[in-house]
Amino acid sequence: MAGRCRPWHNQRVSSSTRLTVLSPLVAIAAVAAYVLLFRVALVRNHPEAYVVAFAVATALAVLALVGARHRRWPAWIALAFSGLLLIGGAWFNFVAARVPDTPTALRVGERPPDFTLPDASGRPVTLADYRGRKPVVLVFYRGYW
Repeated sequence: MAGRCRPWHNQRVSSSTRLTVLSPLVAIAAVAAYVLLFRVALVRNHPEAYVVAFAVATALAVLALVGARHRRWPAWIALAFSGLLLIGGAWFNFVAARVPDTPTALRVGERPPDFTLPDASGRPVTLADYRGRKPVVLVFYRGYW
């Protein structure tokens, strides 16, 4: 069996070539899946999965580069593409898109600072107007983006 040519086995396409093609496909599929599933809260609120997919794509490109005997430039291009997506995705997720820390944190029983915000009707409401008269319940909800 070792010396015979199998018709379903393409001798020209090496495993390195397959990995070179698979690497950008995994990266592009991760971006497409994130865009298509953006309305799903679990995907939108936890985009770390596509950074993991970029890391897998980069690892595939490295394996393709290591295994390539001839024509290494496609593997280099796949590595550059996947690596840029990995670095850009990680930077965006873990640096640029972080929610800033609150400047002050209130303790239980501590008096909150005065503020004015619009109510559900759009009219401005000031906390000082209710202080000492009525109990105040604040509800913060995250809007759709």
